[in-house]
Amino acid sequence: MSQSKWLQLLRLAPLSRTTLTLCCFMLYLPMWVYAFDFTDAEVTEDNGIYTIKFSAVIEAPPGYIRYVLDDSAHIYRLSPSIIESEVLAPGKTGERRVRTKLLNCTKVFCKEIERVDLVRMLPTGDFEAEIIPSLSEFKSGRATWRIIPMGDYSYVIYEAYLEPDFFIPPMVGTQMVIQILHEEFTTTFTRIEKIAHVNAKRDLNSGLMLSEAGTKSLQPPCSAHNSASLQ
Repeated sequence: MSQSKWLQLLRLAPLSRTTLTLCCFMLYLPMWVYAFDFTDAEVTEDNGIYTIKFSAVIEAPPGYIRYVLDDSAHIYRLSPSIIESEVLAPGKTGERRVRTKLLNCTKVFCKEIERVDLVRMLPTGDFEAEIIPSLSEFKSGRATWRIIPMGDYSYVIYEAYLEPDFFIPPMVGTQMVIQILHEEFTTTFTRIEKIAHVNAKRDLNSGLMLSEAGTKSLQPPCSAHNSASLQ
């Protein structure tokens, strides 16, 4: 809801002091806090393979989003389901290997899931992650993060497929797994935006901005400060 519409409601509705204070507070919240919207948010299943597609406009320049996604050592910040994460020694090809342990729970079932991904930054500045089946509880899986510049904003597209190699009890069911994945990636997008936006705004206020990144090595947004965290 735009600020002008909020003002119209304030003029028309009789408000208590508490309600008025709350509404005035909401007027001055950054828009990204409560106006985050997806252009695509879909999880489907076919023959045991889950396909995930999410996209949204994020209020942060591409370099700051790349910094968040490239920070594998702190990837747990992006998902409440990640209970462990670490960067392993590079494989034979020299590519980065990232191990995560996830805890996914429903009202009737909890499961710890191990996965190890080969993570690459592509020459375009986009990211690709490929599951290593021999080190994971997945038969296969691949994900891509595409980041398209839009001035001070970015259009972020996430596409992935996952093929689990663990038992899913019938009481859980496909629809519940789809719901869990949908909620998971909604949270992930929101957290990416929060961290990237806070870093960009802080550096803008300090007169420092992270240069656009298209290489495999990213520097912190500002060496004089720690990056934003949800922890």
